[in-house]
Amino acid sequence: MRPSTRSPIRRAALAVAALAVLAGCSKAADAETKPASTKDRTVTVTATGTSKGVPDALLVNVSVTTGGPSAEETLADNNRRTQKVLDQLKITAVDDKDVATTSVDLGPTYDKEGNISGYAATNSLRITFRSLESAGAKLDALVKGGDNHVRINGVQLGFTDDDELVSTARIDAVKRAKAQATEMADAAGAEVGKVRTIADVVPDGAYPEAWAAAGRSASADTSVPIAAGSEELEVQVKVVFELA
Repeated sequence: MRPSTRSPIRRAALAVAALAVLAGCSKAADAETKPASTKDRTVTVTATGTSKGVPDALLVNVSVTTGGPSAEETLADNNRRTQKVLDQLKITAVDDKDVATTSVDLGPTYDKEGNISGYAATNSLRITFRSLESAGAKLDALVKGGDNHVRINGVQLGFTDDDELVSTARIDAVKRAKAQATEMADAAGAEVGKVRTIADVVPDGAYPEAWAAAGRSASADTSVPIAAGSEELEVQVKVVFELA
């Protein structure tokens, strides 16, 4: 009989490898039979909280529109009239940071036959008035000084400082999220545990959407009335709770 060529060291190594394979199989079997940790069970909810306040700011969209026989003359006329509006805003103590150009448009106009009959230019501004008490008079002065070329396209009520309202709405949203999660967990026969994650859902705009007026023309002969009323501010949160 031919003697074995395997050394004692080689045989020992093979034995260790076999034991390792058996241990791995045992652990895999334990993993399959071991129940999942309760910390892996979660419920995710999204809730909206609200708070109410009286608006103290007015966001106004204003346009200056002019027409003329040539593009150059039309734009020059529009620039002059827009500057007149900006000067009027300074006279009424509107801060430069509260006035922003949103668009400048220049293009041809056409007659019934489709031929170019002239050019039209529009300069659009967004103006924030931080006092509702004086906003109406300032708007009236702005429109009257526009020589029938200034138009108010819309006004929107808002807040100069909404930190407290946002905080109140956020707290309300978290409470609603907890109540919603509890209701869902109860229905599933579970209990709500610790908060895993929590985050704000970013809103689309900084101001509440409350358009109060539109299309007021330059023929106004009285101060524009502004009724503040009350506005509701919303904050949305997304919360992930553990299930016990």
